[in-house]
Amino acid sequence: MEEIHLAFKAHDIHELLCHGIAEKGGFYRDAGIHVRLLDSTFVPDEALPDNTFLSACGAVLAGFLSGKDYKVVFVACDRPMFWVYGRQGIEQIEELAQGRVATFPEAAPPAQFLKKLLANAGVAPGLVPCRDDVSRLALVSSGSVDAALLSSNCLSTEVNEGGCRVLAFVGDEIRLPSAGLAVTTSLFNGRPDLVEKMVWTYRRAMKCVFDENSILLKRTLSETFAVSEHNLDEAIKLTRQSYNSAGFSCDRILIAAVEKMAAELGRPSRDSADLYELNYIRFLN
Repeated sequence: MEEIHLAFKAHDIHELLCHGIAEKGGFYRDAGIHVRLLDSTFVPDEALPDNTFLSACGAVLAGFLSGKDYKVVFVACDRPMFWVYGRQGIEQIEELAQGRVATFPEAAPPAQFLKKLLANAGVAPGLVPCRDDVSRLALVSSGSVDAALLSSNCLSTEVNEGGCRVLAFVGDEIRLPSAGLAVTTSLFNGRPDLVEKMVWTYRRAMKCVFDENSILLKRTLSETFAVSEHNLDEAIKLTRQSYNSAGFSCDRILIAAVEKMAAELGRPSRDSADLYELNYIRFLN
């Protein structure tokens, strides 16, 4: 067994469903790989082990635009799985014009997603950075803020129980590879065999996501991500709406993702072909 690391920013369905399925289903074992998870939220990229794969492709894109060399080799999701929920009494996003919205820390890509979504709606509420979904949900449920941006850790059926309602789905407004698999250019060039094994394993897991009768999918959602039985159908529906069954995005989405993120961050754009190397998964399809 060859050991590798899988770095994540959030342990949720959005980033790690394929990993969870591969682990539960023994797909890693079949590929001769042992995966150790690594929370990279507070770890500088240069401090990550050499054999690290990264799941947060939105963060990888931001790093790429700052001059770092990465290759995204698998796109699990290009409809970022984040939702804006309004407190009780807020019915539509336009009502947030004079309000306050709990959001992710400024440096996190979801914070940029929210800014873009609000700008598209023509509103500019006050933004309240919070450390995690627990804090953001507590603020909006208590009415301390008017809305909150929440990840796939919070399903709408659960949030609605607190009197909140969905105002917008980020994936309807913004298309960019937000979760999947990425590696440094040095790992991509130096260990193509390992990259191919991981892509093959994730492709196998992705097939389970879209298998109408997948017991393994339901087991992973309930055991790895603590989705309750009465919320399983919603979790599966939301995932299939957001995930890419093929494991890659079209060139139009890839080019636009780089250009728009560069504009949002105020950085020079780069050629999307230098970041997105999806030939492994295209070959498998």
